[in-house]
Amino acid sequence: MTPIRILLSAIVACSTVLAKDPFLKTAGTVLRNERGAGDAVVLRGANLGGWLEWQEWMCPIDTSKTLRDANPGHNGYDFEVRSLLAKRFGPSVAEELISTYEENWITGADLDHLKKFGFNAVRLPFGYSTLIDNNGNWRMDAFHRLDRCVREAWRRGMYTILDFHAFLPRSADQNGGRDGYWSNQAQLAETVHIWIRVAEHYRNNPAVACYDLLNEPNNSAPRGQAGPESKQILAMYHRLYHAIRSVDPDHVIAMEGIWDWRSLRDPREAGYQNVIYSFHWYHWDAKDTAGRMAGVDSDVAAAREMFKAWNVPAFIGEFNLFGDREAWRYGVRRYNEAGLSWTVWTCKHKNPGTQSWGLLNPIKGRVPRTPDLTKDSAETIRANWKAWRTTAETYAPNTLFDEILPTAPAHRR
Repeated sequence: MTPIRILLSAIVACSTVLAKDPFLKTAGTVLRNERGAGDAVVLRGANLGGWLEWQEWMCPIDTSKTLRDANPGHNGYDFEVRSLLAKRFGPSVAEELISTYEENWITGADLDHLKKFGFNAVRLPFGYSTLIDNNGNWRMDAFHRLDRCVREAWRRGMYTILDFHAFLPRSADQNGGRDGYWSNQAQLAETVHIWIRVAEHYRNNPAVACYDLLNEPNNSAPRGQAGPESKQILAMYHRLYHAIRSVDPDHVIAMEGIWDWRSLRDPREAGYQNVIYSFHWYHWDAKDTAGRMAGVDSDVAAAREMFKAWNVPAFIGEFNLFGDREAWRYGVRRYNEAGLSWTVWTCKHKNPGTQSWGLLNPIKGRVPRTPDLTKDSAETIRANWKAWRTTAETYAPNTLFDEILPTAPAHRR
């Protein structure tokens, strides 16, 4: 073959690869690109926890110990932080400080690390206050952070899963009774409207793998009160499914099991198309490696049973096998062998060491200061939060995962 023909052949081959439509759609128990007609794509990645929805236990928010969860048990710290900062410094400074945190907790450097792990996806938890301010109005920059993540992850060959993680509005809770979110028609309608806006915004965007409707919708009811019944959650899923389909007929929709797959609906009977069923596997009660491995085996068996019964894919939106290296090695291998898509909780943590909550952890002796939001000046808070940016001087990959997560097979985008 002449050099010119070799060059032309290379150009044609490259063009063929680039022409492949990366838009994902379900096909039986797998995801495929080319809108369901192409190669199987198994999503493997990490959550970007603590970035757009704040959790006190893992984020360097505040040391005053005075902040409460505005949505009991459902990660409503962002409401309280915004209110406190606005009261102390005024709304504009408060927003600027929060922007400083968000500009530094997750950056391109973190996405670079995740790509080095061999991942092809990130799950992006966002909250009600990511989009809507404390007065109930849509933010002018509502999609700024989401768009940045979708764009920058895509540049690195990674899909984004949009996870409405802290979906409760201010002062709502998971009470399943008449005074809780699940019986408040105005709040339910607002959640539907939010998803319509999000789906309209990302319609036809292949960089978005799927819409993860509601994070752990039956979890963390207020102490002493009952959480929502499954029928309430399933009714909301049904409502959200049809609302999204009215504006976006194409994106995969993820519905989280609560907690077993049988608590969901047979997608054929429900009339659902292009859905993936999601689960969070932690096995808190396992006491040792053998117990965690047994939990993994149970997870895989349940997924395979669902595949056979309902012909629908499974996505493990969150899982953690704690500081147990052998359990991690076993779990990742078994989930991969079963063809399960998964995202680890989570990318980054505020504590050093090899505890498994962070794929990236601060280096011992170099942990930045966490501010006291009740006493520190705006300048100090700004400087403290800026210092949590991932750099080679402050953060390092968690050695717990050496030769475990990088061995996950590469998958086409």
